[in-house]
Amino acid sequence: MLSELAVSPRIKRISNALERKRTLDLEDMDLTSSQAFVLGYLLRHRQEPVTPGDICRHFGLSHPTVTGILQRLECKGFLRYVEDSADRRKKQICVTEKAQEIQHCANQRCQETETLISGSLTEDELRTLVGLLDRVIANIGQVEGLDPCQKSKEERK
Repeated sequence: MLSELAVSPRIKRISNALERKRTLDLEDMDLTSSQAFVLGYLLRHRQEPVTPGDICRHFGLSHPTVTGILQRLECKGFLRYVEDSADRRKKQICVTEKAQEIQHCANQRCQETETLISGSLTEDELRTLVGLLDRVIANIGQVEGLDPCQKSKEERK
């Protein structure tokens, strides 16, 4: 039985509430929360080549998950693929004008959510919270098989 100091149920509750809020916030832009995070990453890095592997590592997502998100973003007209001039086997992920047009609105809604989350916290408390969350993420990442970017024992052989 979990103690009253159990962390995982609280994290799950926060995650669910944030997912519901972001879904409502992004509904009129035809984006899911995951798609918005990936699109934001692509927009921030649009001056440099980005691969699906970069996205996997940044968000801790599996390659099939990232592939699905990118495919849906492409179908919705937020990104396109362009052949790499140096290596035709590779494709560059490029954001479209449509993605750039919604960037300001999406950023504003994300900022409103961040303000809601940190509303009553001081800057020091927020820094402490972020540091603690980063440590929790690192703790979980050390467990074999939990990091989707980490190769399994069979793949390392």
